[in-house]
Amino acid sequence: MSDARLHIPALPPPGRALPRPGSPRGGARASDAARRRTVAAWLFAGDVASGAVATTVVVAGAAKTIGIAAWPQSNIAILLLLLIGSCCVAGLYRDRAAVRNPIERFRLRANAALLFLFSGALLFLRENPLQAATIVPACAALALVLGAWAEHAVRVRLARRGLWCAKAAILGDAAAASSYAHWLRSHPEWGLEPIGIIGPGRRPAHRAAHSVAAGDDSALPMLGTLGSLGGARATLGFEVLIALDARALPDDPAVLYRLGVERILVMTKTGLFPTFGVQVRHFDGCVALEMGGAAPVASAALKRGVDLAAALPLAMLCAPVIGLLALIVKLADPGPAFYRQRRVGRGGKAIGVLKLRTMYGDAEQRLQQVLEADPDARAQWQQHFKLQNDPRILPGIGRFLRRTSLDELPQIWNVIRGDMSLVGPRPFPAYHLDAFDAEFRALRLSVPPGLTGFWQISSRSDGDLAAQRAQDSFYIRHHSLWFDLYVLVATLPAVIRGQGAK
Repeated sequence: MSDARLHIPALPPPGRALPRPGSPRGGARASDAARRRTVAAWLFAGDVASGAVATTVVVAGAAKTIGIAAWPQSNIAILLLLLIGSCCVAGLYRDRAAVRNPIERFRLRANAALLFLFSGALLFLRENPLQAATIVPACAALALVLGAWAEHAVRVRLARRGLWCAKAAILGDAAAASSYAHWLRSHPEWGLEPIGIIGPGRRPAHRAAHSVAAGDDSALPMLGTLGSLGGARATLGFEVLIALDARALPDDPAVLYRLGVERILVMTKTGLFPTFGVQVRHFDGCVALEMGGAAPVASAALKRGVDLAAALPLAMLCAPVIGLLALIVKLADPGPAFYRQRRVGRGGKAIGVLKLRTMYGDAEQRLQQVLEADPDARAQWQQHFKLQNDPRILPGIGRFLRRTSLDELPQIWNVIRGDMSLVGPRPFPAYHLDAFDAEFRALRLSVPPGLTGFWQISSRSDGDLAAQRAQDSFYIRHHSLWFDLYVLVATLPAVIRGQGAK
């Protein structure tokens, strides 16, 4: 899905009266507004809670660790107000904020953290320079992480209640709209729930007689055409109109205004061009998308510095946990607790990826026996290079380590050595990498592999080769330090959720 979207204000044309309160259309708009208020209220409450925890923990920790005198409660309240005010200014609670992908919302949250950092430092700099230089940056960093986790929890909760996603109709060709609707339904975090298709033509559509299958979901109904719907939006119940092609838009904007939708999103395919940071330029009757003229290049030295700065203290924190897990593995099955698996690193260089052992010592023989005896297992292996019920995995501890990804913790040493980065495409065995085309292999080998990656927080092991290719390509073409930060922050909720882990 492209990040480039054109937002056309849904203003009524001259001479058209607004719906009266209590009318059907007024009732539909009231319902949409209530949903948006609920979403904003939950997001606001999540940020208040996470912000209160962040400020309290940081101030209390600073008093104990570096001897800073405890701040008065009024200063803590001021920090919390500054934090929430920065989130408001960044637009995290606006009507359109939920209809953004999680990466865009994280960028808004990062902007809010920077605004809080500068405003808080300036406010306390003269009165308490030491506190301004320590407490405020720590609050900004912790609030960014806790706020992102709180938002994830809010999104999951509201999605279960059917409140996170705005109902949307898709304007365009039926086959393309059906395919796009299937994609949106499988990615509810993008905030759009397709309910039907609108044809761009002018003839009335026989809506009751036709529907289009949307992947594995139930059929997506044909709602009509632009010429047949008129002002019937209240009975159709959609809030957003998605135009798959600008050519589907009518010459007269009043045709769309009569639908009474809140927002119109015009999708524009940009192919392989990176879409983060795209700017919109307005001309007479058209819109231009301004992109960079060169591929984005992240500083390898800066990325390496960030890896070392994070991996060294992380290794010290995780060492006791790794030691305890290694002891449990040895008790479950005789043999070494650690092993090195040969995988392909940057530039095609073979690297030894360090892991806690989760399989029996004779795992390869067990795998071959299953693949030879079970055609379904063999087909599953060829598609995912994973098995749903893998006979090689140690009972109990093996499945626990894989579900929580704790077996990957020793790879912090690979990050310190320079074989891997904290964030990047996961290193694959040669047989897995050979399943992709040469172009994608070359793209994947152009960056260092990572301890965690965009695929891991999206599909994890549920994604087939096509999903892996799409998500790794997206990360590599858009990778930057702030994108790496988003992946790191999103890793813990993905691990706790355990979705797709095998």
